[in-house]
Amino acid sequence: MNQATCIVCGNKQDLKFELRHNVYHCSVCDLYSSDADFDLSFRSSLEEDSREIGLKQLRLHNFQLIIKELKDNYFKNEAAISGLEIGSGNGWWLEVCKANGIDCMGIEPETTFTPYYKQNNLKVVHGFYPDVAKDSSAGYDFIIFNDVFEHITDLESLLLSIKRDLKKDGVLIVNIPMSNGFFYRVAKALYYLKVKSYLERLWQFSFHSPHINYFNPVNLTAYFDKYGFRLLKDFRLETLDFSSIKERILADNQISKAKAFAISNALMLLKPVIKNTEADIRVFFFRQ
Repeated sequence: MNQATCIVCGNKQDLKFELRHNVYHCSVCDLYSSDADFDLSFRSSLEEDSREIGLKQLRLHNFQLIIKELKDNYFKNEAAISGLEIGSGNGWWLEVCKANGIDCMGIEPETTFTPYYKQNNLKVVHGFYPDVAKDSSAGYDFIIFNDVFEHITDLESLLLSIKRDLKKDGVLIVNIPMSNGFFYRVAKALYYLKVKSYLERLWQFSFHSPHINYFNPVNLTAYFDKYGFRLLKDFRLETLDFSSIKERILADNQISKAKAFAISNALMLLKPVIKNTEADIRVFFFRQ
C-alpha cells in the first residue's frame, strides 16, 4: 500500500518513509501516520532501568507544570479533583497527583509496574481503556494522556468514550511529542542522508508500543475539533534532562554505550539550539 487516508482532513497520505513500518504523510495538514500495530506480547528493546534514570526527573518536572495549570486555571476553588490517566506506565503522574491531593486513577495494559503501584498505593486498573474503565456516572474532572495518545490506533472510538466519561466542563489533557520539533526535523534530514535509525527510534518501531501518528499543534487541534473539543491552552514541555542524556539514550538497548556517549556529547553542544527552536513536546488542554 502506497497511500493511506488522513484521519484529520480525510485526504490521501502518500508513502513518505520506508522504515521497519511504513510512514505516510498528508501534504494538506502535515500529519504523519504509520502502519504499525501495538504488540500485545509486550516484547521490546526498552531497558527500564536506564529509562527511569534518564526520564524520571524530567517527567516529574513536566507533570508539576501540568498540575499547576490545572489548579491555577481550571479547578482553582475545587475542594476535590478527580482524574483518569489512560496509560499509566511507571505511575509517575499518579504519584505527582497523590502528592498534590488530586484523586487520580490509572488504566494500564502492562503488568510490569504492578508491584510498584501496590507498593506506593496507586490506583491502577489493569487492561485497556475503555474496556476496564470503572463506571463514573458523575464523570471525571480531567482525563490525561502522557505520551500515550500517539500510540493509539482507534482514536475515534477512544474520543467518543472520553466524551462519555469526562464531565461536560471537564478538561482533556494531551501531553504529546510534535512532528515540527527539533528532533523530528533532524531525524527526517538524516533519513534523506540514508541514516534511518534516528527516525526509527522516534517512531519507537523497536518497542512493543510504536507511534501510530505524529501530530503538530495545528493538526492536533483540528483533529480534536472534529469531536467537539476546543483548545483552551497549550505550552511547551522540556524534552531532555541534560544531566541524564546518556541514560535516556541507553533505554534502547540496541544502542551501544559508545554510540550513546557520542550522541549525548553532540546533544550537549546543541543545547542552546534545542531550547530555542520549536518544542518537541507540548501539552494541550481541551474542553468539550
